[in-house]
Amino acid sequence: MTEKQKKIYRIIIIALVVFLVGEIIFFSVKIYKNRKASTFYNVVSNLVLNDENNYIGVGASDYRYSKINKYDDGYEKATIIEVKDGKTIKEVGFLKGYNGRYNDVVKVSDGYIAVGKVEMTKEQHDEGMSEGIISKYDKNFKIVWRKNLSILEKTEFKKVKLDGDDIVVVGTSIYSDGYIGNHTTGGGILLKYDQNGKEKLRVNNGGPYTGSFNDIIVEKDSYVVVGLGKANSGIIVRYDKNGKKLESGSFGYTDKSGINAVVKDGNSYYVATTKVVNPKELSNYSAALVKFDSKLNEIDNTKYTNYNINYFNDIDIDSDGNIIVCGYVGKPKDKSLASDAVIVKYDKNLYEKDSNILKGNKNDFYSSIYLKDKNIYVLGYSNSKLKEYKINGYDYSTIVQKYNSNLK
Repeated sequence: MTEKQKKIYRIIIIALVVFLVGEIIFFSVKIYKNRKASTFYNVVSNLVLNDENNYIGVGASDYRYSKINKYDDGYEKATIIEVKDGKTIKEVGFLKGYNGRYNDVVKVSDGYIAVGKVEMTKEQHDEGMSEGIISKYDKNFKIVWRKNLSILEKTEFKKVKLDGDDIVVVGTSIYSDGYIGNHTTGGGILLKYDQNGKEKLRVNNGGPYTGSFNDIIVEKDSYVVVGLGKANSGIIVRYDKNGKKLESGSFGYTDKSGINAVVKDGNSYYVATTKVVNPKELSNYSAALVKFDSKLNEIDNTKYTNYNINYFNDIDIDSDGNIIVCGYVGKPKDKSLASDAVIVKYDKNLYEKDSNILKGNKNDFYSSIYLKDKNIYVLGYSNSKLKEYKINGYDYSTIVQKYNSNLK
């Protein structure tokens, strides 16, 4: 082989190496970006807790790792599942349309009622719009009936409760960003259905550009709802069973969610929310626990501050009268949030008694509390690498933590 031929071979080999390295870098970046954009798998928004080892949950899934449903190009589908001993044994998704999510579920005598939102058309998907969805399933997760609701462009059901045989749902319906109009039926919405899905009542508050009802208490002669009013103000409102507004209260300057959850003890209402420290800088939140009297007047509040951002998602009261709240704490990092899940216990005078923070290596959140047999179960989701839940450190997955009365 001549020197000229050797030189040509060296050039070819170098070119091949450069090409190969380039391909490796290209596909590594592509894999990284795909991982960065990875969607939820079996993230449960809410559940019915049957016992420690079994629950019925609803949420969203793209079925990336599902052994029951097929992966659908990254679309998240509203999903109802049954989990036993940490394994998903049933999984049924609402497969029509594009993205969807169930936010809440309640058990009825012959099955389950799930509520949430769904993008039914390509226009809704492309424009970030949605319809509210309420579905009734039998005990085997076969759908019995389904109703979609589209008042304004972005409609979503967030919570469902039972009032005898009636089904009461709250949520939001507002215009999309940039839409100009003066519709009068938007904002926070409250609806009542019978067991066959026939609408019996519809009430709205605020709107058409802001407003949401996030939680509800069903009382003997009224409904007490909490959520977001106008100008980032958390609200609490009482309606009679015919939808007439009776009284209301509010709390300070919250984030864009308003008041997230409410619970009643005696003649007092306790709510979980946030307090924006500086309205001009929305990266500094204090979680807040607020107490209202029977007339919905604020009588006390306390703030929880551990990091830059502190957030309470849910609230409940244990058998000893302690107030339990859960959420997350965190701080901005590289233009995103680095968070840890948190649970805190207060007495009725809003003095902190115990707290516990779940720290992963990425993001951990608590969203809902369940009390059963002196134990506290907290539902959340995480993308930290956790062996217990087989989380790979990229995709988000559901976590359920069990605490005793001292939050241990």
